[in-house]
Amino acid sequence: MVIQDNAALISVLIVEDNPGDLFLLEETLRLTKLPFEHVYKATSAAEAIAALNKYPISLVLLDLSLPDSSGFNSYIQVHEHADTIPIIVLTGLADTELALETMAKGAQDYLVKGEYDERLLAKSIQYSIERNRIRLSLLESNESYRNLFFNNPLPIFIWDMHTLAILECNEMAQEEYGYTHEELLQMSVLGLRLEKENDKLLAFAKEFRETAILKKSDIWEHQKKSGEKMILDISSHRIEYKGKAAILAINNNITEKIRLEEKLKEEKLLKQKEINEAMIQVQEKERYEISSELHDNVNQQLTVAMMYIASAERKCPDGSELLKQSSGFILNVIEEIRKLSQTLVTPLIKHFGLSKAIEGLLDDVSAVNTIQIDLTADTFYEEDIKYDFKLSIFRIVQEQMNNIIKHSKATTVNIELLRNQQMIYLKIADNGVGFDVNQQRKGIGIYNIISRSDVYNGIVDIQTLPGNGCGIHITFPLTEDILI
Repeated sequence: MVIQDNAALISVLIVEDNPGDLFLLEETLRLTKLPFEHVYKATSAAEAIAALNKYPISLVLLDLSLPDSSGFNSYIQVHEHADTIPIIVLTGLADTELALETMAKGAQDYLVKGEYDERLLAKSIQYSIERNRIRLSLLESNESYRNLFFNNPLPIFIWDMHTLAILECNEMAQEEYGYTHEELLQMSVLGLRLEKENDKLLAFAKEFRETAILKKSDIWEHQKKSGEKMILDISSHRIEYKGKAAILAINNNITEKIRLEEKLKEEKLLKQKEINEAMIQVQEKERYEISSELHDNVNQQLTVAMMYIASAERKCPDGSELLKQSSGFILNVIEEIRKLSQTLVTPLIKHFGLSKAIEGLLDDVSAVNTIQIDLTADTFYEEDIKYDFKLSIFRIVQEQMNNIIKHSKATTVNIELLRNQQMIYLKIADNGVGFDVNQQRKGIGIYNIISRSDVYNGIVDIQTLPGNGCGIHITFPLTEDILI
């Protein structure tokens, strides 16, 4: 690994194999206007390690999903060759727990792809470089710690690893927690934490006492004097303080960052729910319009054609056989259009109820298929349930029955529609060929089922294996979205 002497200029190593993400990151780096000397690029862990051993790198921007490595293993491989270089992990919104794990093991920060701009990126880079510089300084010399300690923008504590008593703290610690310096020096570090983390802290201190560990990072929950809770990324280092074996803890408050990410996640889920609702409304409208067009227009024209054929039969007896065949074909087409129109039109749930509508659907399926279908819905109470939810349940059953008829080769299907005080439960199980959920790409049918379930916070569990049939289990919590 090459150590960079010139601290004013920044040499960045970007480890990213996605060309689109790489382009956006380079553009955002350019907009930060930070003093970059070089921007090196690698598309795999192996290339990153080679660059670290060749170039004077001062910062690594690391994507954890690489062709030759993935997840936490990507961080471990790169960190082994960059233990003195700050690493910022790039992750997706769904992988924030993994990002926090890398921070607990030494990463300086993490950024969620698509959720940062040039200002946040610049701040993260400057903060990571500064924090790493502080960390290295503390490791190199305990004698120079005082200036860094008392003027540090992060709360810092020194505590006795045997008694857990707080031995020293800086001004930022007093400001962050709301205690005076004197109050903190009378406390144990147990007093800063939630009671549920006491056992974890005792084990943490024991590890430092009984092993040769020099540093350790972890995510903790603390509380201020006011009782307000905080989520902290704490980097702990073994030191000797006034003749005592002690821990120097640098606390980084990530509470707002976690809350913002949770809020963004909730907003994205809400937006997706709105999109699904709009899509379902459009689908129902299209079904109605197509059904009306088939019934009112196409079938009428076919009926007129039948009348012409009947007239032609009377006038041309020599061609009556061909005319009769044509008439038969048209009758079959009319019947098929009638059946198709029935499947498209909105079921008469308002008049007969959801259970009866499903029974009618299943009767139609049984009339033209040899599949044995058992429905359990006798005790399902639906008088206080909204029509739109009932329609979604009907469409889910209809969609899955189409999937079963087309793909499963099943001979039996069991459908259960149940309800208790907390939830509504729908189960559709067949004895067909099944499929591998890890390899099979979700078709439009499964996608529609999941989309309709998401609108009402339904949890979809698909249980299937090749040769073992398929079971779809959906649980809906009874909320105001469902109940009248």
